[in-house]
Amino acid sequence: MSVANQETVRLEKSESARRGRWRVVLVTDTGSSSFALPVSGTATIGRAENAEIRLEDTAASRKHAQLIVENGAVRLLDLGSANGTTVRGRKLAPNEEIALSEGDSIELGTSFAVLQVDELSVTSRPWNLHHHQRFLELAAQTKPPYAILRVQVIAPPGLAQEVLSAELSPHETVASFGPGQFEVLSPGRTPEAAKQLMEKLSSKLVARGARVRAGVATAPRDGTDPDLLVAACSRPASAPAPGFVVRDDAMAALYRLVDRVAPSAISVLLLGETGVGKEVLAQEIHRRSKRAGGPFLRLNCAALTESLLESELFGHEKGSFTGAIKQKEGLLESAQGGTVFLDEVGEMPASIQAKLLRVLEERKVMRVGSTTPLPIDVRFLFATNRDLEAEVARGAFRSDLYFRVNGISLVIPPLRERPTEIEPLARQFLSEAAKRETRAVPELTPDALATLGAWPWPGNIRELKNVIDRAILMAGEGKLTAEALGLGEVVPASPVAPTAAPTGLREERDAAEKRAVLEALEKTGGNQTKAAELLGVSRRTLVTRLQQYGLTRSRKKD
Repeated sequence: MSVANQETVRLEKSESARRGRWRVVLVTDTGSSSFALPVSGTATIGRAENAEIRLEDTAASRKHAQLIVENGAVRLLDLGSANGTTVRGRKLAPNEEIALSEGDSIELGTSFAVLQVDELSVTSRPWNLHHHQRFLELAAQTKPPYAILRVQVIAPPGLAQEVLSAELSPHETVASFGPGQFEVLSPGRTPEAAKQLMEKLSSKLVARGARVRAGVATAPRDGTDPDLLVAACSRPASAPAPGFVVRDDAMAALYRLVDRVAPSAISVLLLGETGVGKEVLAQEIHRRSKRAGGPFLRLNCAALTESLLESELFGHEKGSFTGAIKQKEGLLESAQGGTVFLDEVGEMPASIQAKLLRVLEERKVMRVGSTTPLPIDVRFLFATNRDLEAEVARGAFRSDLYFRVNGISLVIPPLRERPTEIEPLARQFLSEAAKRETRAVPELTPDALATLGAWPWPGNIRELKNVIDRAILMAGEGKLTAEALGLGEVVPASPVAPTAAPTGLREERDAAEKRAVLEALEKTGGNQTKAAELLGVSRRTLVTRLQQYGLTRSRKKD
């Protein structure tokens, strides 16, 4: 090694030592956690009991990936994981190794990790700063009333520690949850006193130039389990937009990711089944972004022909094609300073894909029939229910566009996987329907609630809304019963096309979804269009489901 190269390595090592150790912040369906990496060595991520970074994610492998720390640098090695590992939007090949940098995102199963520098390891700590697990142990030993505060600070190293040390009393416990993230255990605090403490800490930090997010929960009002209290004070303080219900832990974790990505300019790809609420989530990202004062424009790429889609996106000049009787500003132009949401982007024709790629790269748009590009200032959000990686593999979707579209992907779980949200969503739709009908909101009977909870909802939230809209008409002026919902028998399997007994949770869900589809077809006399409307899905989605079940011919009622 040359003298120059030796000096470069020496400087890199000293810089790493100055900045501190590396830390991985892990976000799963059940919450988030933080793990300090060794100064030198390896750390395995996975579901295995002996994994250094334990990942409670059924989509992850027992030994999913390995982080390797050497000479102050970090590499990641995929350990042949079943569902793969994605780094910076690119899925690694089995057993592929890749160098990581600060801020890199890593997707493992349905979970998400970020590599960060542990600034806490290089700043002086004026009091005993506990780790997260010790914090939970101390909270479990504390008798109510007490408060837990979660404070996230973006500030120069040491500032948060200085303020917390000055403002907190000796009997209060402070722990590190991650870089710039602190937990405070405050014994004897009532809810009002806890709120005042949170506001005082936030104002002191903001006065010193820090950016702060804080949350608070108290025992016994918000519960007595420390894990649940931590989760409660980690939920966003501001209310979501109408239609965006956050009750399930997986949705709370998703919402926290939204809170992180919304203020940035990064492109977001929303993934999930038809009717799962991708447009609502896109509106929520816009609402929480710096562009909230600008327009939010949505275009369904599957609803228009190729020529109309091009004209809608890019606009056209007068006379550029038959029917172009005047100049038209395109969607991308009209959304200056705002957000453009392209739904069903996987349905976009190849020719439009190439033009959209150019727009994403150059931030300029060319109207149909024009030779002069026009600059645009918009933020892009995309959605699809297709597997875009599979579409890229079969040549139906451009790989270079995929990497532009997938700045970061957010997966919305289907409604059947977040059962705690079924009732609040149903009540919300019931209230909206009653208001439209100018009548009192009917009461949901216990059997109606039981039926709503047991139904598999293959059409997701859209199906639930359709069922409630129909049920309020069927219920008349009385209570809304299970019979008014029109879902029929939920538990027994359909007598037609019996299936083998399910052997696992996934098989149970698939079987329940198949029963719902078959029952919808029975109710509509085999009319696929009406059955799709009943389920709240498109006819194309229904046909796809029928092909999966081996029922490609529509069923007729005997």
